[in-house]
Amino acid sequence: MAQFLYVAIDFGTSFSGYAFSFKTDKRLEQIRIPSWGVEQGLKTFKTPTCILFDEEQNFQKFGYDAMKTYTMLMKKETAKKHYLFEHFKMELYNKEIHRDLMITESNGKTMKAIKVFSESLRYLKDHALDKIGQNTEGRKFTASDVTWVLTVPAIWHAAAKQFMREAAVEAGLVTDSTPERLIFALEPEAASVFCKQLPSDGFIAEREDCEDKLEQQPGSQYMVVDCGGGTIDITVHEVLGDGKLKELHAASGNDMGGQSVDKNIVSFLKDVFSEEIFEKFEKEYPSEALKLKYDIALIKSCDDVVMIPCPSSLQTLAKGKQSMESYFEDVQGVMWDDGGIFIEHEKLKSFFDTSLSAIESTINQILKNTELRIEYMLLVGGYAECAFLRKFMKKRFCNICKILCPVEPQAVILKGAILYGKTPSVVKSRISALTYGFCICEIFDETKHRGKSKSENSEGEVFCNVCFDQLVRSGESVECDEVRSLIRFPIDPQQTEVKFTFYSSEKQEVKFTDEPLVFEIGSVSVDTDGGTDRPVRLEIKFGSTEMQATATDLGSGETRTTELDFMSEQIHAHNKIRA
Repeated sequence: MAQFLYVAIDFGTSFSGYAFSFKTDKRLEQIRIPSWGVEQGLKTFKTPTCILFDEEQNFQKFGYDAMKTYTMLMKKETAKKHYLFEHFKMELYNKEIHRDLMITESNGKTMKAIKVFSESLRYLKDHALDKIGQNTEGRKFTASDVTWVLTVPAIWHAAAKQFMREAAVEAGLVTDSTPERLIFALEPEAASVFCKQLPSDGFIAEREDCEDKLEQQPGSQYMVVDCGGGTIDITVHEVLGDGKLKELHAASGNDMGGQSVDKNIVSFLKDVFSEEIFEKFEKEYPSEALKLKYDIALIKSCDDVVMIPCPSSLQTLAKGKQSMESYFEDVQGVMWDDGGIFIEHEKLKSFFDTSLSAIESTINQILKNTELRIEYMLLVGGYAECAFLRKFMKKRFCNICKILCPVEPQAVILKGAILYGKTPSVVKSRISALTYGFCICEIFDETKHRGKSKSENSEGEVFCNVCFDQLVRSGESVECDEVRSLIRFPIDPQQTEVKFTFYSSEKQEVKFTDEPLVFEIGSVSVDTDGGTDRPVRLEIKFGSTEMQATATDLGSGETRTTELDFMSEQIHAHNKIRA
């Protein structure tokens, strides 16, 4: 009988995959990552984050299978009725997220984002359960047998994590009654957890005599740079005496991952062939345009002259204007030969400039913190397989710290997510990137509250209703099992509900919720029996990967766990609570 069954899903911008781990009476526990693309003559850790629906919005295919099926549909000229989505994870980065969020597919049609994400997770869930069955003498497992670990960028906001949790519920990974079976692992933390156990031969050796590894003495500090397809995710850890990790700098990053390089190459091709020709190619031959994008994505790991096969349909459109050779006559570092676009080393390198510059800038901002003593920089993620990136990082930062990259930088996040799922307490504390608090009412004082919004209760008392009650300050270290507790009261004797509306800000000091750079992020409501002397205790866990809240009506002693709703569109009413 299998025990301790874990599945980690790395739902990436460009590629997605999973790892699983189980233990039986006959087998030792181990982490396994299945291969994808075998039917296409490939063998990769992940499959493209690409999903296909039919014209009725029913799920059809995911990954390499979606690309293959869409190409076949193009030959029958029925593809335009279908829905093909790719790179859609970035729809959750740095945007306002709500349950009715719509995303646009390659032909311009839209679909609810929650459906696109949940069907993708459902496919990965079913694929994982089937693969596990093949490795356990055919025993059938259900989703409820598994502890699911879902990797997310550390720089994602709470609403994006909540969206992924709701998508996971809809996909059948867990139910609303078993939320503990889904754990979020922050991607750079997952990599950190795995890499800190690697021996020296687990890292790419740039020299034959190189035997560097991640040292684990108490006090060792290292930076994790998770270079993904969409985002660059950076955090700094210190090893504690008990081997656990302490975050020293709030997670930071940008959207200049490997996909930004791909976009630069596509933009270059548009300049070469003209916007008109290339956009016609994308519109009339979307399956070939999709394959071209994946061919472009694969050349990033090359460190020499590369060749991009030019789709026949693009050639046909281009030849309608002039010969193929003439398009490249005045283009430095690029040449045309026998159906291929050949790009020289220096020209290829130029497509990385904006991405590498953004990564360098973000890291330099972190290094301005003079209290940090970073000894190692750990490069992980699929983009870290790129030699240009690794050489650039070594050139820029080798005088500050040792640069390490694991042999399989894309796989370490999945493997680390499994380890993290088993022992989340391995990360002892995190730095809050934002100041968090909620809105309360204070008796209106003309001196303190002049010009601020006010409201009146049923007894005629006037309150300022935009006061900020701080819970955590930006830059503050919060232990992962730490609970912040507070007691508040209703302001109206006829009140039967206490509502907490939460706000966040990059500013360290906030007095009022209507200040600039203070944003509403969620709310939670607690029932009460009425009366202004009815205390409600709110306990909030901030240090974990998700914010959790427990409310207690101290009058009745009844305690219940409440959900912070960071996607509600109806959280604008004034709060009727006081200190």
